[in-house]
Amino acid sequence: MPHDPLFEKVLLSESSFLVKEEHFTRFDIPWHVHPEFELTLISQGRGTINLGDYISDLQGPMLLLIGPNLPHSWYGQESEKSDLIAQQIVIQFPPDFLGEHFFENPAFRGIGDLLKKSYRGLLFPLSDHHKVPGRIKGILQMNDFERTLELLNILYTLAQQKQYIELSSMGYSTQLNKTESVRLNAIYAFILEHFRSDLDLNRVAHYAHMTPQAFSRYFKERTRRTFVSFLNEVRIGYACRLLTESDLGISRICYESGYSNLSNFNRQFKRIKAMTPSEYTRGFDKVTRLTG
Repeated sequence: MPHDPLFEKVLLSESSFLVKEEHFTRFDIPWHVHPEFELTLISQGRGTINLGDYISDLQGPMLLLIGPNLPHSWYGQESEKSDLIAQQIVIQFPPDFLGEHFFENPAFRGIGDLLKKSYRGLLFPLSDHHKVPGRIKGILQMNDFERTLELLNILYTLAQQKQYIELSSMGYSTQLNKTESVRLNAIYAFILEHFRSDLDLNRVAHYAHMTPQAFSRYFKERTRRTFVSFLNEVRIGYACRLLTESDLGISRICYESGYSNLSNFNRQFKRIKAMTPSEYTRGFDKVTRLTG
């Protein structure tokens, strides 16, 4: 049975953001959501990570940046021994912790762009020479003023990185990336508004005032995927959201997500998520049942 995410109240006390180090004999963090950004360094631990419509194996070290209101959970196996097997440092901060328009300042716009991308969840590869994990650990020993400056430095460093993985699909998190051009963002908005209907290339090209051929070239050059691939990713992302947060059956979800053919829905779902809708639901239910 799907579960709505629990709401987590982040207690900031007198500080503008929260820093905490957590130790577990296993990860047991239920499916939850909060309006703050979250930067999490998982130093060690094994199990399953569930973030939006993304489900994968969890194995530390991992560095994640999670945008506001994106549901997530971790689940780990119980160790045969009582030794510590899971550890993480979590930094949670509100969007306006430095002021409502702070990240619109040109000097900090790179960080602002990074935070906008995190609405889908970002995973940063950690090489042996990556300095951010050590800096996150060091922040635990600092006072509030030093922590604030160091958090900005850490976010600035991550904003310079070219290698990161967007985890949840756009169909699950409909937060638009405002760093895109006005024209492309308008196209995104049109697709997100109409993907549940009979949307095709001709209709979107007409909206963009292009021929279908010109639009196909334009879209692929800027998104590195075809329009049809992108549309399927949006629809399957939305289907994952319905699978995890509603009681609708798979056939109904197929049509609610914009598909008119169940076999095509199942085929596209398996191509994108590497599992069937039923397998996805069972995997999600396993995590939420064990962590809930």
